[in-house]
Amino acid sequence: MDRGLAYAESCFETFRVIDGAIFDWAGHWRRLQGGLAEFGLHLPLGQDEEILFACLREAAKRGSDVLVRLTVSGGQANWGLTARAEEPAVYIQCMLYSANSSPGFLRLRAGPFPLKQKSAKFTSDYAETLRALKGAADTNVLFEKDGLLLATATANILLYRNGHWYTPSAEAGVLPGRVRELLIKNTLVIEQSCPVSWLTDCEAAAVCNSGLFIRPIAYIADVERLEAMDTDHKSFQPIMDILRQQEGVKI
Repeated sequence: MDRGLAYAESCFETFRVIDGAIFDWAGHWRRLQGGLAEFGLHLPLGQDEEILFACLREAAKRGSDVLVRLTVSGGQANWGLTARAEEPAVYIQCMLYSANSSPGFLRLRAGPFPLKQKSAKFTSDYAETLRALKGAADTNVLFEKDGLLLATATANILLYRNGHWYTPSAEAGVLPGRVRELLIKNTLVIEQSCPVSWLTDCEAAAVCNSGLFIRPIAYIADVERLEAMDTDHKSFQPIMDILRQQEGVKI
């Protein structure tokens, strides 16, 4: 009767542990805590270090570049919507990271659900994503709603046009990704509403998250363009430079 399974009362974070280092652990932990607080769940003070060391320890058992999923649920409790456990439950899953450096592709698809803000990685939000995919194994989908771009099934989208990188606003129901936030903070990316029409004339595009960090997009299916996406565009260089300066990043 884990409440994450019974009622989706859970949040998670996914990140790589590379040679014992994690990119923006503080940001991951802050986002996780914020999501849990919306359920009224709180982890004891100082448990962040305990969980961090546990993640590092479990990752080291697998190798030097490991993808980790850290999930925290409401814990084991009696039957009932409002039943409460004595304390949250923590789960750590690890797998060797399999790199894919080739340019990616996306398929544009209309988002079927009303927009809502996503301040954290709520398990229930990803259940909605699975419903939108309707059993398809391909997650290379770029969602849009009412003519505005959102994000892919597993990453944030970046578009380069008119001399600037842009990413859809978090107000449009976009998860505040850790790589996305780094690029915005360093004024390399502008956060604002991104019309679907930008896909027809942007010079370059990429996806980003804390697993792949940054991946250029080669083409987007069903979008008519005069020119192909430039996966070697010079605008990628400043992004690559700032990412390479971060602890726990390999690109």
